[in-house]
Amino acid sequence: TNQQKDRPKPDASKKLSLIAGRQRKSGLKKRPGFPKGLGFVTMALADISEFQQLKELSGFSAETLASLLGTTTRTLQNKKSGKTSFDLPLTERLRKLIQLFKEGTKLLRTKDQFSKWLKQPAYGLDYTIPLDLLKNPGGLDKVMDELSAIKYGDTV
Repeated sequence: TNQQKDRPKPDASKKLSLIAGRQRKSGLKKRPGFPKGLGFVTMALADISEFQQLKELSGFSAETLASLLGTTTRTLQNKKSGKTSFDLPLTERLRKLIQLFKEGTKLLRTKDQFSKWLKQPAYGLDYTIPLDLLKNPGGLDKVMDELSAIKYGDTV
């Protein structure tokens, strides 16, 4: 314990300079390509055009898509009329759903076939209806995993 007391404390300015992404005395530099500041990667938030893309890809109504996104049609209307962006969680979910519909349509060859698959109990999902899973937290990832399994040879 005496050794711990005698040990010099780390210089707080060195820690802060590392966090802020500035060069440290050890010669480490911030990775190129990262924005200045704290070094966080920023993501552009989705706008209503991405929702329209999802609507076209899926063929679903705004009401159905709102429930899959975990929001209301009123919120979607406000986004459309106010031309405001979605928040980060909605942006991430929206983009995952777009990816799901692109992959599903590609895998099952048509939008109608994929839509039909989403509405029927799926063997690889313990006979749960994929569309119902999409409404639950974590369900989107389970459905994406099932599509991957189908892609690599699992039963449809």
